[in-house]
Amino acid sequence: MAHRSCPESAVAPGDRAVRLRSVSVISDDGTCSATVDIRRPVILEIAYDVLQHGCVPVPNFHLYSEEGICVFVTGDTDPELSRRPKPIGSYVNRAIIPGNFLSEGTLIVDAAISTLDPAAVHAHEREAVAFQVIDSIEGDSMRGDYGGSLPGVVRPHLHWQTVSESGVPNTGDGHP
Repeated sequence: MAHRSCPESAVAPGDRAVRLRSVSVISDDGTCSATVDIRRPVILEIAYDVLQHGCVPVPNFHLYSEEGICVFVTGDTDPELSRRPKPIGSYVNRAIIPGNFLSEGTLIVDAAISTLDPAAVHAHEREAVAFQVIDSIEGDSMRGDYGGSLPGVVRPHLHWQTVSESGVPNTGDGHP
């Protein structure tokens, strides 16, 4: 499920300060999607209402593998906006996960909104959305030409360098 919403604020997850309206998984073409290409960015979006003056909400996502292993937790820590109270109103925050970062498989996303001072969790929707990361053998993923299973919670596409013991960079064409 790539999208979950609660259009009626009175029954939406939350408390007197903040109510969670929706959580979505958005592919890089802007559509809600339950599957994403490993090579492309994926956007996690959270929409919420601030109902109380002085509230400094921090939207956050908790990503888990199908096995229940925490992949990572991320929260909006923008120094310009995250420490300021938000006026009463509706807000949308997006977290962009870069392509070639996640490993293939299904990821389950918890969505939460908390405050840091005082520490409080205003809304926490467990298993709010889920999406599947697909890795095909073609293209520029970290998989390369390898068709077997690649374990790991994340699979970043890192920059590699090869240097001969003489210290001369190898260009890959048989010549230094």
